Formats: sequence, structure tokens, C-alpha cells
Amino acid sequence: MFEPKLWIKPTNTKWLVKEISQYLDWVIKKQVFEGKINIYLTNANYVLDSKARGKEGNFSGSLNKIETPALSFPLGEIFKEISKKGKEIALCDWLQYLTFFLYCYVDWQKDREFNIESNNDFADKMIYEYIDFKKISFESEDRRKKENRKRAKNRGKKKEKKRRQNKRI
Repeated sequence: MFEPKLWIKPTNTKWLVKEISQYLDWVIKKQVFEGKINIYLTNANYVLDSKARGKEGNFSGSLNKIETPALSFPLGEIFKEISKKGKEIALCDWLQYLTFFLYCYVDWQKDREFNIESNNDFADKMIYEYIDFKKISFESEDRRKKENRKRAKNRGKKKEKKRRQNKRI
């Protein structure tokens, strides 16, 4: 049985933690992974690996299989991604990245070398399944962008109208 333990900070965004928890519950029901793993969420922009280099995520497992391995993920950059791509797309990208590291965890369990390409493919397939399961629609993001453009255009028209009125006076 797969038992991920989510370690969060009080300053983590609640909706994001809720989405991650729901995703992990779904992954547990799928029974793809086995064993225990700790998942640490930070509000930093990056986490440090064993060589003190900043990374967007980090899997660490010791040679001693008795110790529980850990995944560390910084959430600091997700808000920039949300502003660029929209909430649903940024969340799915982040969950895909989490799933990629879960497949690295499987490689670690089976004493295999990390296969980045196949792990990425497996993670993509799982995220597409999750999108179908949750019935996530990305159309709302397109509509929201159009509405924002329309609002910005209207604001510009209002400012122009005020300028004309001020010139008349």
C-alpha cells in the first residue's frame, strides 16, 4: 500500500494543499505506487540538493531502504505560473512534476537508474487520467483571458473619455 505523508507549513496556500491532498488520495486509489514516502512542501522558490544547488524539486532516498525517502517541493514559483498560464494549467503542471518524482521513487525502490524520459511519459499519462477523472476544463481559462482583455480595453476607453472631458473644461 502506498502511504505518502504530506508535510506542510502553516503559510502554505490552503487551496493548493487541498488539491495536492485530493490528488494523492486519487493516486492511492489507483494503487500504482507502494511503500512510504514523505513529501515536504515549502514556500521557497527552490530547494537545495545534496550538492547545495537550487532545484525545482528534489527526491532523496538513502541506500538503506529501511529509511523513509523524501520528496521536497518549493511552491514559491507556482503563483508566477498561475499568473502566466492560469490556475488549472499551473496546478496540472505541478502535479505532473510531483508524479515524475513519484516514478523516480519507484526506480529507487527497484534499484534502477532514474530514467527521466520514461518517468516523464508515465507522469504525463497519469496526469491526463487525472484530468479526465476530475473533468478539468481549460476552456474557462481562455474565457477568463478574453474577459480580462475586454475589461482592459474598456478601462482604456474610459480613461480616454475622461481625458476628452478634462480638455473641454
